[in-house]
Amino acid sequence: MLPRISILSSLLPITFFLLFCFKNGNRGLWVIFLYSISSLLFDLFLFISPWAFENKYLVWNTFAILEYSMISYFFYRIINSRSTRIFILISFFVYLLLFCLLASTSDDHFNSVLSAVGSVIILTLCLIFFVHSMKLTAEPVSLFSPIFLIVIALLVYVSSTLFLYIVASRLSDKEMEQYWIINHIVNILMNLIFSIAFISFHFQRKNPSPENASVDFTRFPDDR
Repeated sequence: MLPRISILSSLLPITFFLLFCFKNGNRGLWVIFLYSISSLLFDLFLFISPWAFENKYLVWNTFAILEYSMISYFFYRIINSRSTRIFILISFFVYLLLFCLLASTSDDHFNSVLSAVGSVIILTLCLIFFVHSMKLTAEPVSLFSPIFLIVIALLVYVSSTLFLYIVASRLSDKEMEQYWIINHIVNILMNLIFSIAFISFHFQRKNPSPENASVDFTRFPDDR
């Protein structure tokens, strides 16, 4: 039951983006929208296709690089810092090289190394975002800014599943099924926060407050 709820939870951010952000959403929000769609499609593929279920580790490892690429691009768009963007590009090529090196040996088991490295890099980017955000203004930062909420969702997801990804390759299929409940719960929570972020974007555009006018995380200088 929980895996199905986790899969269907991806429909929430997709629906709210189409309702509230489709016409006016910036590139950062669009990346998360496309990420939600790709996540839903991969989950449905695993759930429906017998071939995908039998080769689930191959499918998971393939999705891992797509997931990492999209989230890296999200941070590339929202953090207007040359040094950070260089770090993102270097990290991406290192991750891609690691994927190629491990691709031939990880089709029959979960690639813990690849997933753990990706999670650590994303966790680092979340922290870098918060540091840069604090430097934008001395005014209090709104906790309901869309981009801020999305980064919170990603931070919760990667920090909650990092240990699981590290030990996943050592678990049997039965143990994976038991411990993967953590991933399902965190995935549902992440999609709920994504949805709140998209709703927040709509209402902040409709009724901008003085605080949001001075600290606007829905737009960045180069987001055109």
